[in-house]
Amino acid sequence: MFFAIFLSIFFGYYSYYTGMGELPLPSIYVGEILMIAGEAFRLWGVFTLGKHFSPIVTIYSYHRVVGKGHYKLVRHPAYGGAIITILGVSIALRSIFSLISVLIIAQIYNYRANLEEERWRDEKG
Repeated sequence: MFFAIFLSIFFGYYSYYTGMGELPLPSIYVGEILMIAGEAFRLWGVFTLGKHFSPIVTIYSYHRVVGKGHYKLVRHPAYGGAIITILGVSIALRSIFSLISVLIIAQIYNYRANLEEERWRDEKG
């Protein structure tokens, strides 16, 4: 994940200094709005999970499927919010190339979500 964020910043500087792949100036504001919205969505997911949240993929005996809040509509809202946040960062950096980091982050979260689902099926049936 660190590599994807580094890549985003690197390409942001690259586009700024070379002018290649540079997005228009108003994209900074669009990116900032996406960052705020994505982080708010992610934190809402984390707070909704409460004691069930863990930064490490772990299934405990007391874990239950959460069906309240936006978990009624989205299976992994914290991951979706993080992806939206990174998208906002990439757009705010005004580099079309930094959007590569969004693809990397999306793949990482997809892997993690699948790992959670697999562990849940193994533990809970």
